[in-house]
Amino acid sequence: MQVELENINLIKDIKEDIELIKKSIENKNQKRWLSVAELSEYLSYSKDHIYKLKDDVFIENIHFFKKVGKILFDRVAIDEWVVGKDYDEINQSQRQIVGDILSSIKKA
Repeated sequence: MQVELENINLIKDIKEDIELIKKSIENKNQKRWLSVAELSEYLSYSKDHIYKLKDDVFIENIHFFKKVGKILFDRVAIDEWVVGKDYDEINQSQRQIVGDILSSIKKA
């Protein structure tokens, strides 16, 4: 099999094009903000289950945000929740701040 020298030079260009295509596909799959439908597909849960998690488990302004009548989930925070990152410390800190504010109001 004989390969023309001109074609060998094209191999580098083809490789670079393939790398760009791969990066584009990876970036598309790594969308950070997800709708309920997208998160449902991402986690393979029903939409109803996503709403239940939103109400019972997820923390507003950490796992999700409400924006003009739409709920957007933070894929990064959801990924951390999936692998078991514990938000008890955050919740405890928030409770402490609220408790401190209420105590200062009562004293005033």
